[in-house]
Amino acid sequence: MPGGVHAPTAETLPKGAVQVSTLTGFGRRSGLLGPDHKFNRVIGDLAVAFGATANISVGLTLDGRYDKHSGGSPSGDDGYVGDPKLIVRAGKSTGSVAFGGQLGIWIPGKDAPSVAASAISVDARGIVSLPAGPGLLSFNAGFRLDNSAKSVDDPDRLSLQDRVSLGVSDYHALFGGAQLRIPAGDKAWVAVEGTLDAYVGGPPDPEGMEVKRAELPRGKMTIRGGLTAGFHINDSISAIVFLEAAKVPGVNLAQVMDNNIALVPYEPIFTGGLGIQARFGGPKAVAPMFVEKDCAKRNPPDCPAVKVAITTEISGTVMDNAGKPVVGAKVLLTLKNSQVEPVVTDDKGAYVFKGVRIGDSLEGKETIDETAAEISVEAGGMKPGKATVPQLAKGTNTVAAITLDPELPPGELRGVVSGLPKGKPVTNAQVEIEPGGQKVSSQADGTFQINLAPGEYKIKVSAPGYKTQELTVKIDPNGVAIKNIDLTP
Repeated sequence: MPGGVHAPTAETLPKGAVQVSTLTGFGRRSGLLGPDHKFNRVIGDLAVAFGATANISVGLTLDGRYDKHSGGSPSGDDGYVGDPKLIVRAGKSTGSVAFGGQLGIWIPGKDAPSVAASAISVDARGIVSLPAGPGLLSFNAGFRLDNSAKSVDDPDRLSLQDRVSLGVSDYHALFGGAQLRIPAGDKAWVAVEGTLDAYVGGPPDPEGMEVKRAELPRGKMTIRGGLTAGFHINDSISAIVFLEAAKVPGVNLAQVMDNNIALVPYEPIFTGGLGIQARFGGPKAVAPMFVEKDCAKRNPPDCPAVKVAITTEISGTVMDNAGKPVVGAKVLLTLKNSQVEPVVTDDKGAYVFKGVRIGDSLEGKETIDETAAEISVEAGGMKPGKATVPQLAKGTNTVAAITLDPELPPGELRGVVSGLPKGKPVTNAQVEIEPGGQKVSSQADGTFQINLAPGEYKIKVSAPGYKTQELTVKIDPNGVAIKNIDLTP
C-alpha cells in the first residue's frame, strides 16, 4: 500500500486497483551477543493489496527473513521465519489534508516457534497526511497488542540466536512515525522516514516457570530511520531502493551468560535493498495529491504539465411506434476507449449523458480519442433499438429519436425426427436453428420443441449414421409449427 517501509500514508488504492509488491534486501549487525558475534539477515517480502472501495484498501503480506549467526555459541544456529499479516486501511481527504486509519493482524510465522491462535497480534494506528511544500508529510501513531511470544512453546530452551531471530515479543508497544515524500522530476521521488516502538508491559508472571524471563529496562525502545527512492518505469510498474538504520535494546553480558535475553524483535543495524511495485486495474493513474495541490500555487515550467479532459454531452429521446415516449428505458452508450454508466429515460422519454470524456488537452494541444458512439436502448415488451453518432462534437450532441417496436409474442417449433426406412424415432438428433444459433436435441421418442421469436428460420437436423437434412420453417406469433423430419441413412 502507499507509504514507506515502516511509515504508512493516509492514501488508499483507487477502487478496483490491485498492487503487487516485492522487496528483497540484506542487513547486518555486529556485537549484539558478544564482541565476536555477527548477525546477517536476508529479507524477502511479498505483498498484494486491493482497492475495495474508493476509501478502503485491503492487503496481505508475507515477510520472510533468513538469519545467519557466527562468532557465538552455538555456532551456525540459523533459520528462516515467515510472518503473514493482513492489513486494512481506510483514508479520506478533507480539503488539503487526508486522514486515515489502519488495522493489522499478524500471525507469527513458524520455524522455531509454532503457530497458535493465542499468538495472533493486532495493531491499530491513526494516520494524517498533508502537503509540505512540494511534498507530502505523513504522521502515524498507534498501539500493538503483541501476543507473539505465546507462539514459543518453551522459551527457556531457545538459544540466544533464536531469541534474536524470531521477532516475537513479550511486550506490547506504543509506536509512531513520520515520513516526508518529495517528487524528483516527473517520474521519480525520494522519501525520508523515522519510526519508533516503545515497549510496555513485560514477560508473564514467573510462577511455574523454570527460569524467569529477562526483562527490558524501562524506557527501552526500537528507533529506526530510513531513506527510500523510487522511479516510475511506466504507468504500471515502479522500482524502489531503500536503506534503513535501526537502534534496538541492548543485551548485557549477564543475560548472555544466563542464556536469557529479553524477547523483543532484534533488527540489523543497517538494512538495504530494492523492490518492484506493479499496479493493475482501476482508473488510470493520476498525479499524486501533493503535486496537484502545490502546483496550483506555482507556474509552469516549475510544475509538470496537467492533462485537462475534453468532455461532451449526448442526449436524445426514445419513442414507441405510436409516437409516445418510452419511460424507464435503459440507454447504453458504447465508446471505443471508455466505459460510461447507463442511464434511463425520464417521463418524456428523454435521456442525457453528461461529462462524457472524448479526449484530453495538454499544454494547449488537443487529442481526441473518441470520434464516434453507439446508443443502445432496452425496454420491457419491446424490441431493442440502436442509433449511431458518426462524429462526436465538443459541447453537445443531439441524437435522432429512437423508435422501439413492440416485441411480438413468441411461437413454438415442435418436431419428430424419424429414421428411414422403418420410421423409428431417432434419439439425440441435433437440431440447429439459424439465425440465432440455437440448438436442441430430440428425446427418446424422437420429439423436440423450442420457443422462437416470430420469423422465418432455417433448421438443420443431423444424427450419426444419417444424412443431414435442412428445411425452412415459419414461426407465427403465438403459433405452433409442427415438422415431421425423416432422415435417410
